[in-house]
Amino acid sequence: MPEFTPATLPVLSPAQPVVWLGRTWNGLDDEAVQQGAVVTRAGRIEAVGAEDTLAVSAEAVRVRVSGTILPGLIDLHVHARPGYLPWFVAAGVTTVRDACNPLDMIGALLSAPGLRPRLLPSGPLLDGPAAFFRHFGPGAVHEPGDGQERSAAALIVRTPAEARRAVAFLAAEGVTHVKLYEQLAPEVFAAAAHEAARLNLPVMADLGFQITRGLSAQVDARQALACGVRSIEHASGYALAAQRAGLDPLAPLQDDLLDELATLTVQAGTALVPTLSVTAPLATADRPAGGGLPLEDLGGEVRTSLNAQWNAVHAGMAGMRHVAQADWALAAALSARVAGLGGLVGAGTDTPAGAFTLPGGGLHAELERLVHAGLSPVQALRAATGHAAAVLGRADLGRLEVGAVADLLIVGGDPLADIRATRDLTLVVQEGRPLPASALRAAVQAPQEVSA
Repeated sequence: MPEFTPATLPVLSPAQPVVWLGRTWNGLDDEAVQQGAVVTRAGRIEAVGAEDTLAVSAEAVRVRVSGTILPGLIDLHVHARPGYLPWFVAAGVTTVRDACNPLDMIGALLSAPGLRPRLLPSGPLLDGPAAFFRHFGPGAVHEPGDGQERSAAALIVRTPAEARRAVAFLAAEGVTHVKLYEQLAPEVFAAAAHEAARLNLPVMADLGFQITRGLSAQVDARQALACGVRSIEHASGYALAAQRAGLDPLAPLQDDLLDELATLTVQAGTALVPTLSVTAPLATADRPAGGGLPLEDLGGEVRTSLNAQWNAVHAGMAGMRHVAQADWALAAALSARVAGLGGLVGAGTDTPAGAFTLPGGGLHAELERLVHAGLSPVQALRAATGHAAAVLGRADLGRLEVGAVADLLIVGGDPLADIRATRDLTLVVQEGRPLPASALRAAVQAPQEVSA
């Protein structure tokens, strides 16, 4: 039976079974199968295991891989724009969790033509009357029932009853999760979280950085964990918990408090999504070295727009470097402790917020930052695959298992030994469809809509 390589792969029909042969990591286990195989057909995985144990039909196309086969990556925290969509897939990020966008924008993203990742939306976030989003103009903030909810980035809720109605409204609009923000009163936050649980909608909580409004938030991490949120973004709310315990959150936190907070997080079953790629670049006056991130060499309208934003944000934080350093150190320490306790750490970038975080490519930088924080390469990889899928509540994503969606990433080298190997992209397979590097690059370079 002839074998192909990713470079010589012929055009395949959707129903054509393909067996991918080579080092295989399933998104969950501690080790890869060195002589592994993954069989895909019609967008799903039919079989996975050691090459010499799988019975493969004679009609299957065999593709021999030099490197590693792993699941398509998941970015758990983005703010997508139409122009960013092909960048994600071209970097091997096949699923993104959108962390706040107006419903009208979500509609545009879900119907965007061309190459795009699977997008799981929250719609507008819920916040209190003192919402920071008011600074973005009158159109950014609305109240449920005012007839303009679809254009809002934030919905203002003042009472538990309003919070429940807002969550029900978002559920009816088809969101996959709900985002609760900084200025919700504790009783309103709790009501929203409980209504979301009743409707089987996971909650992501963003309680603010110290470099933003984290110490003026109304709900801290302990309170959010008690409400059963699925994830805490940016390691937010923990500094406020430390301050409420009488400590200086800008000083290195004591090990016993870090251990206590990490243990509470794991016991609650809540994932920590630290977004180290937000605080790390802001903590230094130096621009981060890209180091071979996917598509970092590309220019164009999207990149020009991002560069302008990044430079402004980075320069604007010049007087707050020490605060960003404290945010980064807290997030890194908690990430290592949560992972060490067997809890969930998720990889998210907050693209395009912060500075110097490429759509798609930035997730590879986040994986390396998680390793520098103390996670092993396999723990960091799980944060963007199997554990990320657990945060999403999607057992069919982020893993190479029978019945899962056939999103595959083929890279040179072994990322379980060197996390930077994820940057050496050989092929992206999206729902069973092989996407050569040349086609991905062309899709990114095509004219794209840029929207602030």
